[in-house]
Parts: sequence; structure tokens; C-alpha cells
Amino acid sequence: MIGIWVVGHSCTMKMSLRALGLVLLGSMVAVSCGGDGSSGTGTGGNGGAGSGHGGTTGAGGTSAGGAGTSGAAGTSGAAGTGGSATGAAGTGGGAAGTGGGAAGTGGGAAGTGGGAAGTGGGAAGMGGRGGGAAGTSGTTGAAGTGGGAAGAGGRGGSAGGTAGAGGRGGTGGAGGGGGATNCAGHALSLSANATSTAADTAQSHVEVDLGSDLPIGNTQRTIEFWAFIKTTDWVGEENAIYYYGTSGNAASWGMDFGTNPVMGMTNNHATLDPFTGGGFSDDSTNDLGINSSNDQWVHIAMVWNGTNLITYVNGLPKITTSGTGGTTALATGQSVISIGCNPTNMNCFNGLLDEWRVWKVARTATEIHDNYNKPVAPTTANLVAYYKFDETSGATTADAVTTTGHTAHNGTLKAMMTSQNPTFVVPPTPIPLVCP
Repeated sequence: MIGIWVVGHSCTMKMSLRALGLVLLGSMVAVSCGGDGSSGTGTGGNGGAGSGHGGTTGAGGTSAGGAGTSGAAGTSGAAGTGGSATGAAGTGGGAAGTGGGAAGTGGGAAGTGGGAAGTGGGAAGMGGRGGGAAGTSGTTGAAGTGGGAAGAGGRGGSAGGTAGAGGRGGTGGAGGGGGATNCAGHALSLSANATSTAADTAQSHVEVDLGSDLPIGNTQRTIEFWAFIKTTDWVGEENAIYYYGTSGNAASWGMDFGTNPVMGMTNNHATLDPFTGGGFSDDSTNDLGINSSNDQWVHIAMVWNGTNLITYVNGLPKITTSGTGGTTALATGQSVISIGCNPTNMNCFNGLLDEWRVWKVARTATEIHDNYNKPVAPTTANLVAYYKFDETSGATTADAVTTTGHTAHNGTLKAMMTSQNPTFVVPPTPIPLVCP
């Protein structure tokens, strides 16, 4: 037995001439090797030239290499009919995928008595690198019918299985919840157009007439707001924050700064004086949990629950005042609310204010703590006035309450001269207000 070893790119094959038949007329063997897993483009085979005389149909060559999973089989070369014809070369295989598809095997052997067989079909496509599945091996080119030309080698498997589409980049992860979004907008400045520290001279303030919505007499109530207080503002009887009511015992309601420092802390003057015109006034020296050495936003809430006057600072109760001198109830008189000044002595605050709310109910400790640093819904029950001070210009500020049947109580900006009216500003330090 005579054996021939044919060595390719990555495979070795032993073929027996006996297995190929006794006749060596124009037989052609095309061998294809599996791809090496690298990407590459199959090399096109050279056209097999040569004409032959009519003869019997040569046997088709067998395919080599494992079939790829994707590429289409190569087409067979057209055979010459009835005469000598030149078999067209099998076209090169497209890029094979991994383990690349073998190119079509050589064309069929020339017919007996035919002329020289056409040269081998297309060269085997080289294994594609990194491609997808290999193309299937090309089918054997049909032998020329009555012609001598060997059919062209089957075209190499069309492009190997298309490479798997690259994984689409993962969609961006949703941003972490992180901290809550800051909801602060503008704030009311009582000094931007005033004479700076001489705010009392400018008397810059906002007047609000709540009419029948004003909590008067002994009605339970809550007034809360944010104030940006500078280190120089903590002076009693000079920088009143707001006032309403009339003269008489327990007939007024407002907030001033304390005249004395925190008890036991002579360098800390962060004290408050919630007043009622007698009976429940308290020029307190309680520690508010803050220090007067810093310019800062401070939330203040004054609550009358029918028995005690409770002052909250940054959501926590800090001052509780009971009646004195036999006074057990308030007798607050009807008037406009003066935000920024005490009109009885024209002591005025020259800082920033924001989120001013008036409630016709005593808010609980939980309600205050859970909501002092959040906006509230404008339809919340018992909310009778709400000033967000988010305007950018103008001589009034809007009441944000939208409860059914509510009459809006817009505030009017005032001062000794129009040019000194309060203004709406973006505060240099944002109010620590967050979205719920």
C-alpha cells in the first residue's frame, strides 16, 4: 500500500491512493484545516485552469475539517459542458469562525480520457481568529458533464458563524439613593437694600394680614421659620424677628434674641426670647444646642398648646414656658404680622428668612421634628399661611397655601424707603432644606 502524508496548517492527514481509486486522472484532493481560534479572513482559492475532453464524471472530493456551525456551504464550481471548459476557481472562504470552516474540497475528478484536470478548488479558508462558529465545509464541485474540466472546488464556507455580538455595555446603574435632594430656592433678605448693620434705620420688613386666619386670643398655634443668623445678630432688644398683637398682658406674640448668654457659657450668646407681652415671656438662657460663634441657618418654632409656650430649635424642644403671675391663658390681639421687625420699638432683624409657616394648631413634637427641614404640602390641614420667598423680584410675596376655600394672604414688602425694601436672594449658604 502506498501512502501519502499531507501536512497542513494545523492538521495532518494520511490518505491512501487505494482509497482514492486506481485511476489518478485529474484527481484532486483539497485539504482544509480547522482554524486556530485567531481571527482572519479566508484566502480565496486560485481558479483551476485547464480544459478536458469529455469523459465520465469525476468523483467529488470529500470535505475536510469539521463543519462550522454558522457559515453556509460553499457553492460548487460550474462544470464545462460538452467540451473543454475551464473550471472556475472556488472562491476563497469567508472568514471562518473559531475552528474555522474548511473551504470546499477540490472539484470532481476529470472525466476519463479528459484533459488535465482543473487545478484544485479554492484554497482552504484559514481559520478565523476569534470569530464565531466556523463555516460549514464547501461541497464538492460537480464534475464537468462530458467535459474534462474538473468542477471548481466548492467555495469555502461563507463567513463563519458571525461573531457573537459584543455584549452590550451594561446600562448605567441607577444613581444611588445617596443624600436627599436639596430643595432650597430663594430666601428673603432684610438687609440687601438696607444699610447693612443699621437695619433698624431701614426698618425693612414684610407685613401680612391674615384676617380671620390669624391665631389670636388663646387659640392654639404654631409659627415656624428658618433664619440665617450671623454672629452679630445675637443681641436682645435690637433684632426682633417678628411680632403681632396689641398692648396688654399676654396680648402679643413674637420672637426676639436673648439679652444674656447661655448659662455657664459666657462666650456663647445663642439665646432666644419668645415673648407674649407678659405672662409667658421668657428671656431664656437655655442652651439651644448651637453656638453664636458661627453664621448659620437655624430653624425656630413657637408653639402654644393652651397651657405652655414651647420653643423648638432645629426640630427639638429647647424652652418650655408656663404662665407667671397668675396668667394661665393668652389674650393675643388682632393685628398684621410684622416679619422682620417689632413695630412697637422698630427693633429689626437684618438677616435672611425662609419657609415661614403659620398653623392654627399646636404642632406636636413629632410633627415638628419630622418636618422642620422639609417643605410641606400647601394643602396640609390647619396651615393658614406659608411663605416660601421664592420670588425673584417684586413688592409682594405669595402665600403658598392652596387648601380649598382658603383666601391667599400675600405679604407686602416694606421699609422706610422703597429702595430699602426686602429683596429675594439666593442665599450664600443654602438653607438645609431637603425634599421629602
